[in-house]
Amino acid sequence: MSQRPRLHWPAERPLRTIIGFLGIALGAKVVHRVRYERVDHIPQNGPAIIVANHLSSTETLALARLVTGHHRFPHFLAKAEVFTWPIVGRILRAARQIPVFRGSDRAADSLAAASREIDRGHVVCLYPEGHFSSAADLRPGPGKTGAARLALTHPGVPVIPVGLWGPRPGVKHLWHRHTVRLVVGEPVDLARWADAEDADSYRTATEAIMRRITDLAEQARGSRFDAA
Repeated sequence: MSQRPRLHWPAERPLRTIIGFLGIALGAKVVHRVRYERVDHIPQNGPAIIVANHLSSTETLALARLVTGHHRFPHFLAKAEVFTWPIVGRILRAARQIPVFRGSDRAADSLAAASREIDRGHVVCLYPEGHFSSAADLRPGPGKTGAARLALTHPGVPVIPVGLWGPRPGVKHLWHRHTVRLVVGEPVDLARWADAEDADSYRTATEAIMRRITDLAEQARGSRFDAA
């Protein structure tokens, strides 16, 4: 009988991290019914970048549950405003999550912080869209280039796409315990853009990432999006 992999806690501030994890786990249980299958695409150790579509403010709890269900601990990039919310902000800081200061001279700080977590061998999670999916049918995209930039500066680190479906934008979903289905795909092959540092390469790599996320979101949805 194989030994069950242990949960890989970050070595820094472990007590605060465990407290944050417990808050995330409880929140995920209360807010959503989380459905996923364990796969081998998320490595048992070492750094990884997880990218997903973005439907609501609470699905992060479901995505965090998926990551911890693979015995890893997630470090999310989340908008800085969330860190000012009572209780939620305290949990996020305790769990070593990464604030994103959009539209300010600190905007680059989030990718630098994410890069440090990757260098420490951790799992970093982000939403390439940078905001909730805005299409009427909630299809993913388009994406911003931050995820591609992060990936291409860390060659060899797997970029693992996740498609999810279930939660809805706005606050009405807070009063309904939605089922969130998550589908994990094989790492995105970004070898074509190895050593690239130009805007066109970042853009086309981002498009490749978003195509994989869209394919997986359709699987989680149970049907394809209509042709745009």
